[in-house]
Amino acid sequence: MEAVEFWDKVKILMNDRGVKQDWLSEKTGMAVQSIRNQIHNKHFPSFSDTMAIVKAFDMTWEEFETFPEKKQAKTPDLLTIPVVDLRFSAGKGNFVPDYADVVDHIIVPNSLRQYEGRLTAAFVTGDSMVPTIADKDIIVFDNDGYDGTDGIYAILYKGSGYVKRLHLIAEGVEIISDNQFYKPMIEKNENEDFRVIGKVRYHAHNV
Repeated sequence: MEAVEFWDKVKILMNDRGVKQDWLSEKTGMAVQSIRNQIHNKHFPSFSDTMAIVKAFDMTWEEFETFPEKKQAKTPDLLTIPVVDLRFSAGKGNFVPDYADVVDHIIVPNSLRQYEGRLTAAFVTGDSMVPTIADKDIIVFDNDGYDGTDGIYAILYKGSGYVKRLHLIAEGVEIISDNQFYKPMIEKNENEDFRVIGKVRYHAHNV
């Protein structure tokens, strides 16, 4: 069994039980960050950690190895995206570093598989995109830049990260907040102060 298959099984089992990585950490004694890094880097855990994980789900290795074929033969493939420790502002702007740790993973619809390998998930802070996107929601965006069409994008603006709606106009690109309290901004084109990271393809509301 490859590491990717192993962690996919773990993620399915956690999703079935409605638990997260902190639960698995408590059950196995593994550090949460170690679990996240091994998932993200596609590393197989040590033998003792592997057996502790299997035991956490009250399964034998044989049961785990054949899961989900026997128990969930019709379960479709799941697409999981790393959630990085970044905050994209729907408000006053948040600094975006060059590197961010993976803090979780999110399961997204299979329709996003066409962007696989080019997707990142991050948190949103602020209310400027309400009612479309709320504070503490998670956005999933590609890294393809501006595709020339209107939509919601993750952008860098004057050194800070934002999530905004972009609309092409004669003067350039209008940067719009869905919350009408915030006034739109206009940029003629991408420059040192304005860069489009990618289009938001999916978002999950915080509940």
